[in-house]
Amino acid sequence: MKIALITPHYYPAVRGNAVTVRRIGKYLVLRGCEVRTYSLDTVSVQEIFSGIRGYGPDLIHAFHGYTGGRIARLAAQGTGIPYIITLTGTDVYEALDDSRKMDVHAALRDAVALVAFHKSVKKRLAEHFPTMAAKTTIIPQGVELPGEDCSGLGGFPFPAGKFTFLLPAGLRPIKNVLFPLAPLAELYAREPSLRFILAGPLLDARYAAEVMERLERYPFAHYLGGIGHDAIGCLFRKADAVLNTSLFEGGMANSVLEALAFGKPVLANDIEGNRSLVKDGVTGLLYRSEDDFREKAWRLLADGKLREKLGERGRRFVLKNFPPEREAEAYVRLYEAVRSEE
Repeated sequence: MKIALITPHYYPAVRGNAVTVRRIGKYLVLRGCEVRTYSLDTVSVQEIFSGIRGYGPDLIHAFHGYTGGRIARLAAQGTGIPYIITLTGTDVYEALDDSRKMDVHAALRDAVALVAFHKSVKKRLAEHFPTMAAKTTIIPQGVELPGEDCSGLGGFPFPAGKFTFLLPAGLRPIKNVLFPLAPLAELYAREPSLRFILAGPLLDARYAAEVMERLERYPFAHYLGGIGHDAIGCLFRKADAVLNTSLFEGGMANSVLEALAFGKPVLANDIEGNRSLVKDGVTGLLYRSEDDFREKAWRLLADGKLREKLGERGRRFVLKNFPPEREAEAYVRLYEAVRSEE
């Protein structure tokens, strides 16, 4: 089966969509599919149209209802090739509430099938467009351990003996990366070994400037920049705990999946996307306020047995339930079902 993937991002693999599409494409090929990927950050829309016409895929598979979905819809109109859309987060949690709503609706309406990572995303979509629920399939993300090529990092920023909280996130407002600084500053006053690493690409220039200015006020904090998927494993391996402070996630975050797969304790904002992976006190910790964050961060810092217990439970949970082979198999079944209905 020939599949054309349309993605907002692919190079370099520092953003969630890029990590997801690379993983799915890899395992589709292992499953026997022929796959070509068209990334909107490297080629023009016209080049994508031309490439798809020449390739002649059986199906177009777009990621993100607005960014990839609009292009897939236009490509389908020009070629007659059906398309599906995987919902990735901001398409449901932002674009359906702003000026992009009509474009997203048209792309979702004309798709032959939709995919959500979790039932919470399907439910939210149905609140906006009830008729979309019937053609929405839930396919959880898979997880593949990222690489640990440390050569480009210049070494871990803090020496042994420091307790490091790692926040892997791109610098944009929805990631809320400034949230941990004040409560962690209070803990740093009690425990000077505490350190905080922020690692992720600059995605919003104005917000990034604010982040850089604020980080300078906190001697325990360090911004490491955007780290490729072939190296981020170095940080997961050496961090003591991993944070997720996002205001929303598209069903499940790659960073949380990967942290859990590395056996690291996760402290995450209590939102729909994080609750799909983190069961409070079982596979990680969830916080609901700054006070709650401070208390649970201190527990992680002070209690090695708790870190070990949460990390091991989280690792077993994701490796059992989210293998990438199962993810690819679910997509192949969906592709086959779509083709049989043509």
